[in-house]
Amino acid sequence: TLIENNVFVNATSPLMTTTHGGYANPVGNDWGGATPELNPGTFTSPPYSYTLGATSGVISAVTACAGTCKITV
Repeated sequence: TLIENNVFVNATSPLMTTTHGGYANPVGNDWGGATPELNPGTFTSPPYSYTLGATSGVISAVTACAGTCKITV
């Protein structure tokens, strides 16, 4: 599993694959000073293209779009 461009705030265990099983390949994450416990896997690229937002913009994007009745269709 790719874990890309996430921000973890006040997380003591942001990602744990050694304890609960599974594999993860983190790229570009801000762990907020915590240390993830990882079993790295071999999956590094999905069979489709996509564009990641910058890690530095995650908090403002989530804050701006999170909450009740924020979704517009």
